[in-house]
Order: sequence, then structure tokens, then C-alpha cells
Amino acid sequence: MELRDRQIMVLFISMFIFTLGFGIIVPVMAYFTRDMGATSFDVGILMALFSAMEFMFAPLWGMISDLIGRRPVILMGLFGFGVSFTITGFSTQLWMVYVSQTLAGVCASGIFPSVTAYIADITDHEGRIRLMGMLGAASGLGIIIGPSISSVCAIWGLNMPFFAAAVLAMATFVFGAMFLPESKKSGWPTARAKKTPLLSSLKTPLGGLFFMMFFVSFAMACIDGTLSYYVMDKFGLSEAASRMPVLGASVMLTGPNVTGITFTLMGVISVVCQGILIGRVVQRIGEEKTIMAGLAMIAVGMALLVGVFDLVTLLLCNCMISIGMGFVSPCVNTLVSKRTDAEHQGSTMGVLGSFNSLGRILGPTVGGFVYMFSVVALYFGSAVIAALSALGIRIWMDKTKGIDAIKAATRE
Repeated sequence: MELRDRQIMVLFISMFIFTLGFGIIVPVMAYFTRDMGATSFDVGILMALFSAMEFMFAPLWGMISDLIGRRPVILMGLFGFGVSFTITGFSTQLWMVYVSQTLAGVCASGIFPSVTAYIADITDHEGRIRLMGMLGAASGLGIIIGPSISSVCAIWGLNMPFFAAAVLAMATFVFGAMFLPESKKSGWPTARAKKTPLLSSLKTPLGGLFFMMFFVSFAMACIDGTLSYYVMDKFGLSEAASRMPVLGASVMLTGPNVTGITFTLMGVISVVCQGILIGRVVQRIGEEKTIMAGLAMIAVGMALLVGVFDLVTLLLCNCMISIGMGFVSPCVNTLVSKRTDAEHQGSTMGVLGSFNSLGRILGPTVGGFVYMFSVVALYFGSAVIAALSALGIRIWMDKTKGIDAIKAATRE
């Protein structure tokens, strides 16, 4: 295996670990903390802690990667992630779980901006979209495999899934320490250690992309946070097996079965879309139009969710949403990367990650509140957000093209 292949493997596994943690936590956290006296509110906070820490610390880690390099930040993130999950596995009191999950979010928040900046360092514009798509596929695999690891490892104890995640993170850390060279060349200028406030970043030429990423992430989190409740209410499912309609017939499934099948299939679709389809689509229509197409699919899928009547229609709507996100995420990453100079790649990707995290923090809270009053308002409202984001991208494209034309004329 050539050095470049080893580099890419470490980066992909790092992104896989980044999402694997969340996939592992979801199925077992409520059961794991129940004997520690945790309430549903505690579990909700624990689930949001990771995104909250990523929101606060991703820009800082991105800035640090611009100062000291991508390699040390990636390795610190993997090592800290492994330590945090080890602490979780050994936790016997609820405060220990709070501490470990906070540490996990702080450490892992450096992985996304540093890995995406690393890709920008070692690729040209043409090869970047393909690797960004493959990074998205690696993230999707974490969401797919995480629940599977939880269900298998939990046979030997509810803490075993956390130990499994720790082992994977530490193994990737060792592999990265051995085979991942620094991507920032020594001759490159070093960025000043100055953190750009999030609100100020919206006023930059990249502000439209940051703003759109927040709203899309928010809308997706509204759906993800309420889908289990929607399945229970729509089809009368619970933890006990009951009849779920499928193509005019029915099968015996529990609510967790249906939710698990849905999220797993969405993850598979995301992997295929970002790993295989995205490069071909962008070659044909470009990043901006690919984003608009993805947002349109998200909007349609969310709107149609209200009318699902069996497992097949539920899966089709969610697959449409997943394909849309598979188009949007890597293209946004690529556009932001293309419009950022080499010495600020890490900090800029950190800001993008923070807007993404902010949406995932607020989405479940707002979505759960609106769901109590109106499912239709929640899902149609999320669809409207996605549609308006597509319109916003259209306006941003026209505006930035005008700015680029003025710059080109000035240079001439």
C-alpha cells in the first residue's frame, strides 16, 4: 500500500470513528444510565452534549490545525476519543458519564475540520469533491455500523459497546501515528491565532454557505429527533412487536425495529450516494446545482413524510432525504474549501462544523416542542426550510458570480 493510500485510509477511519460514537450511544445510553438514576431529560442532554462541544470547540481546533498542523490535531482527537469512551465504559455514576461525553465532544470536534483541511492540502480541486464524498460515505458507515456494534457487544454487558469504540479509536490513533505524515508544507504561511466570531463569519463571502448549512442541519435534526415518536404514533408501535403494514400485508415489528431499519437504510443510501454518485453528478452539473438538487429532494421527502401509510413509503421518503443530504454535504465542504486560502483551511472548516453542530443542537429541542402541537407543521416547516435554502443558494450563486467577475476584471 502506497503512502497516499495509507493517508487516505487513516482519514477515512478517523471520520468513521467520528460518527461511530454517536451510532453506538443511541441504542444503549438510556439503558446504560438507567440504574444510575438518569431520567429521559438526562439522556437527552447526554445525546446533545457531543454536538454542543463540537459547536464550541470545532473552530478552535481548526485554528490550532492551521497553526501546528493537521496531524497532531487528528491524533489528539482520536486519542481523547478513545480515553473518553473508556471512561464511559467504567462509569458507575451519572456525573462520570457527563464528564466522559463532554470530553468525547471536545476531543472529537477537532477531527472533522482537520481531516477536511488535510484533504484540501493533498488534493487539487478536481480530486477534492471525490474524496469529500468518500469522507461523507465513511461518516455514513459510522451511523450504520454503530448500532450494530452496540447490539452485538451489549450481549456481554451494556458497557462493552463503549470499550469497543475505545479500542477502534486507539487502534486508529496508533495507525495514524505510524503512517500519517503532516500535510501542511513547512513553507506555507502560518495563520494568526485569531478566532472569527460565528456571526461575523456570516458577513463573509462564505456566509451564505454557513447559513444554509445551519438551516439544513437544523431541519434534518428536527426529523431525526422526532422520527421514533412519529413511528410510534403513526403506526401504533411500541417496544413490543405488533403489526406494521407493508405493501397491503403486514409484518410483526417493534418500534425500535422500524426506526433501526430506517436509519440503517438511510446510512447505506448515504454511503452509496457520497461514495459513488456524487462525483459523477458534480461533473455533469457542478457543485452549486448539485446542492440545489439535493435540497429539493430533502424538501420533497420531508413534505411527503406526513402522508406515509406503510413501511415502504416511510423508507422511500427517508431515502429521498438521505440522497439529498448525500448531495449537499460534500458539495458544501468542497465549495467552502475552494474559496478558502491554504493557511486558513482548518479554521474555516471548523466554523462550518460549528454551524452544522448548532443546527443539530437546536433541531431536536425545537422539533420535539413543535411535534407536541402539530406533526404537519413540523414536517412541512422543515420542508419549507430546505426549499428556502435552495433559493438562498441560487441567490448566493448569482451574488458571488458577480463578485468573481469584478475581481477578474480588476486583475485584467
